[in-house]
Amino acid sequence: MDHKYNIGSVHPLAISVNANLKDIRKIPVRLKISTGNYILQTHKASFSKNNYISPTCKLCSKADETVEHFILLCEKLEETRIPLLSKILDNGSLILAKVATSFPIDLIQLIINPFCYVDINANRTVFEETSNILEPLCRQLLYNLHNKRYALLANIDKQGSRKSNF
Repeated sequence: MDHKYNIGSVHPLAISVNANLKDIRKIPVRLKISTGNYILQTHKASFSKNNYISPTCKLCSKADETVEHFILLCEKLEETRIPLLSKILDNGSLILAKVATSFPIDLIQLIINPFCYVDINANRTVFEETSNILEPLCRQLLYNLHNKRYALLANIDKQGSRKSNF
């Protein structure tokens, strides 16, 4: 959560632009991902004794389920990801073009915390555009991916329990 902010103030990721309950409900998922507390297979495997839990993604079984895999690469989440990701890329390009950066922009970092590329003290307009346009898109993407992942995992668990009953 690399961002320059004052101690005693709330990080912009934890603030909703409006008082809409749907938007406010998305904040915990967003904060878990940005702080590294969102539980993925790689996290479960790292705490597993004797390697009982595999770090491989349960949805696609093609790679370890890391944050990058979950947000950008898992094929089973692609249908959920593509519409919002294109909006994030379009809007992010327009907004961040106004900020002179000497370093490359990392897409995963942009999605997890778009405020890391914006300094509130240097450019208030860009900060407000990030808050009002880019951050809600990123929050929506992460929330949609989270919901789709858990729905697919619930289906996998149901199928597994049916097979074990036969």
